[in-house]
Amino acid sequence: MRNSILICLIAVFTFGCDTDVPETDTTAPEFSLRIFNARFDHTFTQDDDLSNLTLRLKNDAGYRFTLTGVDNGGVRVIQWQLPADNSIAFDNEITSPWSIVNTSSIRRMIEWLGDRNNALTGAILDGKFRATGSQRQDTFSFLVSDFGGESGSYNTYFSQLNIYIGNWEAEVVEF
Repeated sequence: MRNSILICLIAVFTFGCDTDVPETDTTAPEFSLRIFNARFDHTFTQDDDLSNLTLRLKNDAGYRFTLTGVDNGGVRVIQWQLPADNSIAFDNEITSPWSIVNTSSIRRMIEWLGDRNNALTGAILDGKFRATGSQRQDTFSFLVSDFGGESGSYNTYFSQLNIYIGNWEAEVVEF
């Protein structure tokens, strides 16, 4: 419990701090998504080759997640595109400053938008979801972009992760 409190305090003071957009910024932002429950725990980052990984989720299992985007020069946008409610149902409401919108009848997007005039070094979203489906295949897509400095040439991280939902234990499979 003590470690959890310490981690929360570090997260509050590390992420979401005010920053100034630098004159130039050539460093890409950082990304992480941690998905976990009592039987599974994995963190995906910008250093992973997500195109060679598959996340297998157990049908009707609940998971916690922590989505993070960080850039010392300020984060412009964080996006997580995912399947509709019939595959990934959130157990909690996605609240401001985050938003969730349907991008089609089968896809939706969670988004956080930064403000160049009040730039923050990052943002964190914690939540819970339930995966449902039998032999269901889909993708998670991630985008984190910074302001790119005063020049405005954005540095962006983008990747997609294949997901499968079925009657198996959760695991990450590398191809």
